[in-house]
Amino acid sequence: MSILNIDRRKVIVGLIIGAASIRSLLEGTGFVSTAAAQEAAGGGRLTLHAIDTYSGQTRPDLRIDLSIMENGAFRLLKTVSTVQGGRTEAPVLEADELQVGRYELLLHLDEYFEGFGADLPEPPFLGKVPIRFGVFDAGQRFHVPILFNPWNYSYYRGS
Repeated sequence: MSILNIDRRKVIVGLIIGAASIRSLLEGTGFVSTAAAQEAAGGGRLTLHAIDTYSGQTRPDLRIDLSIMENGAFRLLKTVSTVQGGRTEAPVLEADELQVGRYELLLHLDEYFEGFGADLPEPPFLGKVPIRFGVFDAGQRFHVPILFNPWNYSYYRGS
């Protein structure tokens, strides 16, 4: 059989099976994280990355309230804080917690900037900033990168 006559479908299936086998072998070794294995298996989750463009670094201690819309109002689910690097210690919501619906992340920017002595007017231009988004498939990963400073913010669905 010539190399040009190889059935491409068989090669692709073989590569997929081989990759899954290697991942399975490595999961218990620490080379592949449980979160990565969960995502590969199709489990959804909510993560965020808060990037302070005022100081040009990602600082810890940004308090964020997570709420879900129920009966026309947001209900608080939990409060998290960022750690060094601008992320949370663990996913904001794991696969078994994530559900289809409307969510709000409430950023406590006033407390955050006051916490490290930023020279801002009183009252600050931005205080508590709501970021609202929808989860339309609880099996997907929803990552929310947030860029912020005392005068503006932006966010998007990341990867």
